[in-house]
Amino acid sequence: MKKLFSLFALALVLGFSSCIEQNYPVWEGHVVEFQDAVDRSPLSGQVYPRITVANTVGTVNLRVNLVGAHRPSDEIITYNIAAEGTTAVAGRDYVAPGTLTIPAGSSFGTLTVNVLNTGRIGGSVDLLLQLVGNDEIGNSANYNKVQIRITR
Repeated sequence: MKKLFSLFALALVLGFSSCIEQNYPVWEGHVVEFQDAVDRSPLSGQVYPRITVANTVGTVNLRVNLVGAHRPSDEIITYNIAAEGTTAVAGRDYVAPGTLTIPAGSSFGTLTVNVLNTGRIGGSVDLLLQLVGNDEIGNSANYNKVQIRITR
């Protein structure tokens, strides 16, 4: 009799608890972030990770995530070269256009940096990239920077 009562009580609890309406908040914003900033640990004392490449690598492609609903049209996202973490010189060590495109209906875009082979041997230079966004899409405060170390 106790088992039957326990089963009936359990069925009653499950039956009534499944009908509870839950109103979860829905975030309607849009931000962009570097996938490498999400996946990799930050440098000691910094809030961004470092990716090390040789100056003979040619092209470095960084995936940029769109966090939020897909957009109906292509989105042009801007980014900056942050002066405080950059020792590389534009046109001598790298070429970066300053924008990237996230295609319509997609969650990802690719930021491309062309690393120039300077022919030098020894040492390294750093390039700190920071996502800005556009008029409708901001940047993720925690995952908007990635540093590329170019070794020679």
